Amino acid sequence: MRQLGLVFVVLFTLACPPPCDRSNCTGCCDSTGECLAGTSRNFCGKGGVVCGTCPAPGRCLASVCVQPVDAGPPDAGPIVLNCAAGCRVDTECQPGNLPEACGADGGVCSVCATGTRCEAGRCISTRCFGCFDALGTCQRGLDDLACGLDGGVCQGCTPGNSCQAGGVCGAVGCSRTTCPMGCCQAGVCQPPSVNTCGVMGAACTVCSAGRMCVAGVCR
Repeated sequence: MRQLGLVFVVLFTLACPPPCDRSNCTGCCDSTGECLAGTSRNFCGKGGVVCGTCPAPGRCLASVCVQPVDAGPPDAGPIVLNCAAGCRVDTECQPGNLPEACGADGGVCSVCATGTRCEAGRCISTRCFGCFDALGTCQRGLDDLACGLDGGVCQGCTPGNSCQAGGVCGAVGCSRTTCPMGCCQAGVCQPPSVNTCGVMGAACTVCSAGRMCVAGVCR
């Protein structure tokens, strides 16, 4: 009887596999609980989610439903000309700003790798050493209108303040913004000379004997 019980358990386990979910399915789960690839228009999805259907004229690209954009009239010329602002997936034009369909100038869309995002038709690192503006574009973070560092949200400095080192708005003093033609000494902008040589708000340097300050550099 014990052996019969073990056989029954094994047969029951084989007949009733575990439910389809993110733990055992990298694609999507259909209504019957079967794990599918998740790359077709009628069964699209990834990560063990319930399969979705991409409404026409959408398509399943990298397991995500995307909608084509208008590529222009059929007689407008080659598809490269019709899709100048985006990229192509087969004969369909995509906006070109999706990580699943990234590209520009009518070229073939690329799928951005993990750890990258699509910006201006190119796959770039998600790491931003400056700051992100309102459109999600990474700025250098040193401008008065876009100040910030380490991937934070860009801030606009109020009148009387400028973007200081470290991506923080501070009171206007001697900086590359306020002293583009000279150098900074004790917080004061100095004109280039042998004793105060430098430009773009850099710290002033003293030229050694026999050298002159030319264009902000001791020569």
